[in-house]
Amino acid sequence: MNIQKLNVCMDILKKDLGDGFVASCILTTEDGQVLVATDQANIAEATLLNDATALMRNALKTYPAELGQYYYIDVAGNMAILVIPFGDYQWTITVNKKLVKLGLLLNVVLPAIINAFEDAVVS
Repeated sequence: MNIQKLNVCMDILKKDLGDGFVASCILTTEDGQVLVATDQANIAEATLLNDATALMRNALKTYPAELGQYYYIDVAGNMAILVIPFGDYQWTITVNKKLVKLGLLLNVVLPAIINAFEDAVVS
């Protein structure tokens, strides 16, 4: 894992989302260790979402479907959370949904940061 490249991932995210970016955190799924986080990141929230992802994966084992590439949580007020599970890692991104268009987030930003993240993992 190349931490310097993870920081580049965060920079891409901040640039692409502009004022709509609130916070972000990348952690390990096994123990919840934070690898990279922005100043406003809520580490407890990221850890809780890591646990929620594990519960959802486990619950979906009884269905003919599994958790996809990401999930999106519409939070009360103006916030939304995008969770991207990457096997041994998980990336949480909090945005102001009034300032970020969902189509931009999912169709432009998400593919770009996934590519950057995968590059950081193999480095």
